[in-house]
Amino acid sequence: MSSPSAAPVAYDDAAERRHLALRQEFLLDPDVVFLNHGSFGACPRPVFERYQQWQRELERQPVEFLSRRERGLLAEARAALAGYVGCAADDLVYVSNVTTALNIVARSLPLEPGDEILTTDHEYGALERTWTFVAEHRQAKLVIQPLPLPITDPDEVVDAMWAGFTPRTRVLFLSHITSPTAVTLPIERLIARAREAGIWTVIDGAHAPGQIDLDLSGLEVDFYGGNCHKWLSSA
Repeated sequence: MSSPSAAPVAYDDAAERRHLALRQEFLLDPDVVFLNHGSFGACPRPVFERYQQWQRELERQPVEFLSRRERGLLAEARAALAGYVGCAADDLVYVSNVTTALNIVARSLPLEPGDEILTTDHEYGALERTWTFVAEHRQAKLVIQPLPLPITDPDEVVDAMWAGFTPRTRVLFLSHITSPTAVTLPIERLIARAREAGIWTVIDGAHAPGQIDLDLSGLEVDFYGGNCHKWLSSA
């Protein structure tokens, strides 16, 4: 979490040259200033070229590729990705995106009537609706804790979140980097506190890969979903 008093980043001619050179690594329309990697990240040329190579490899021998090679290739890619995000390969599963992943989690947890799901007022709309749906169908309660703005101290977030905790809290759902406000939440401390209380932790990490270093095993989080098609620019 950055402080509002942080020194401004210097931008000089050298920085401009670096950024122009970096821009040449992308296939983006030169007349467009593309900022929305938060929806879909553009691929750098080397990534796009490698992607095209795999497409051609598939088309050379479709049956061999899909029936005999795909499983092993996916396992290799999963091992590489697991190393990048800091977890065991067997703890990582491919899905289409974070919304799909956390829908699977939310609908699978054995919640009972009266149980509570604790979250913030900075969450992605689709996933807030997911938890609302799950709460209604399980006769549980979704508790949305407001976070103070501006946030200048991680303690403020921890205290604000834990003010919503009750003996019926069963799930803590948070974003690692919030979608509507781009705040990096102190999830390490909140996850540790939730584990002490026996609460499942579910983290929306859609905007984390490619922006911040990850050590998912070190977090000891129960469920963490991340996207590779945004800031990682890999698809």
